[in-house]
Amino acid sequence: MEPTGEIVLRNFRLTLGRLAALACTSVIAVTGCGGGDDESGSPKPTAAKPTAGAGLVPVAQACGGLFDEAIAKEAREPNGPSKVYPVKTKSTDEVAKALDQESTRRSTPEDLCTLTDKADGKELLAITVAWTPHSPPSGRSVHYTTTVGPEDAGRLLVACDVGSGGAEGSGEDRSLEFAMRDYFTVSDHSHAKLLIASAKQITSKLDCREAPEYPDPKVVAPPPKRGLR
Repeated sequence: MEPTGEIVLRNFRLTLGRLAALACTSVIAVTGCGGGDDESGSPKPTAAKPTAGAGLVPVAQACGGLFDEAIAKEAREPNGPSKVYPVKTKSTDEVAKALDQESTRRSTPEDLCTLTDKADGKELLAITVAWTPHSPPSGRSVHYTTTVGPEDAGRLLVACDVGSGGAEGSGEDRSLEFAMRDYFTVSDHSHAKLLIASAKQITSKLDCREAPEYPDPKVVAPPPKRGLR
């Protein structure tokens, strides 16, 4: 028969062992119990890196559908991208609301569409709009100006007095100026089409005193001859 002291000591050790096993079981999912490293040797999962083409869309779908297939074809040729990255900008409704609330006769340009070759990449095209104190010449409500160079690829002046500029400004009318930067180097005809389409979207959301009379892009900037831009 074992001495009483040895029996008590052995039972005490067994009890401690059971408690340790129970504690290990309850926290094994958190601590791993018995070692900090994964014994299987499997690497811990890491966040997936975005692919090079993440967020890209076909050129024809860019700028909310402003690009028709003819413009998209010009943008792709001869060495342009077939897909672009649309930088997030305000919606047409948000831009129109900001313009409607702007009381000055010359405002900071609002971005309507910005395209790059990839996320945080090189700019390919941008369309902006801002209030300007200038008016279209010869009493017209819309005037397109051909410009030279990618930094200033085209401008469209649209008379659209909504009242706030005259009420709080100098009493003179003001106009909207749509401008474009183009590193695709599409034709001047395409510039006119994009700017006129952009202007129609914005002025349809504004209460212009007189509805702008938009010209046919073919009239203000005839299509280029085949092989030319």
